Amino acid sequence: MPRLSEIATDRTEPSSADGGVVCLDGARSRIVELEARLAAEARQRTELIHLVCHELRTPITVVGGFGRLLANGAHGALNAQQQHFVQESLKACARLDAFVEDLLEARPGSATPFPVAPAPADLHDVLEAPLEALMPRLEESGIKVEMGLRASHPRFAFDARRIEQVVTNLLTNAIRHGRASGVIRIETVDIELEGGHAIQVSVEDDGPGIPPEDRERLFAPYERGVDTDAVRGLGIGLALCRRIVEAHAGRLHVEEGELSGARFVFDLPLDASHALRVAGED
Repeated sequence: MPRLSEIATDRTEPSSADGGVVCLDGARSRIVELEARLAAEARQRTELIHLVCHELRTPITVVGGFGRLLANGAHGALNAQQQHFVQESLKACARLDAFVEDLLEARPGSATPFPVAPAPADLHDVLEAPLEALMPRLEESGIKVEMGLRASHPRFAFDARRIEQVVTNLLTNAIRHGRASGVIRIETVDIELEGGHAIQVSVEDDGPGIPPEDRERLFAPYERGVDTDAVRGLGIGLALCRRIVEAHAGRLHVEEGELSGARFVFDLPLDASHALRVAGED
């Protein structure tokens, strides 16, 4: 009569090692399938960006053209306030046109550094410039902006157009996510970084804030907040902002602010030589 151990040995079921191989092969297949799907989605998103850029070119040209006709008095004189509104509209068109060009030249997630052109400018003036264009949205939402500009040397070499683009994006997000009749706080302070001095800029809202586990994810291309049904957009704004700041040898991150909302913080080294070297690599 065979022993129990011999009966167990004669069973033909697959061993645990064979099962492990089958599971590993299945996992590899799923990984390959997932990578292919992600690559296809990335291509589709890139194509979408280029399509959007192409479609934006014509309306930007049309709006800018009619704006210039109004500005030069070709169809009647404008009063001072009307002239001011038209000029602000033209500035917004120019910023949008430059933004479209940026998207075409440097896609989010690309390893290619953003080209920057540092030149002497006053950072505090650059921070205040977007408020004029965003004033209608601020007034509509009843949001007040508090300015705490305490940097002692705000005039240095940086790309004013690029940094204004960053601030405009951060302010737009703050308006979108902040409370109605709430507060947005913009501040600058002097800080010490490894290798020299810098100015730290922060834009803070009083909205619901961003959970710690989601903060870094927001800077990845095409990522948006948790409540995506309430937020429109492709999810590329913060990715572009980070690349612009990094092109200036700075750093951009988000944290919880004193107002319990989101506080976006970026630093700009006062020594522009690093940023110039990064720009030269493009």
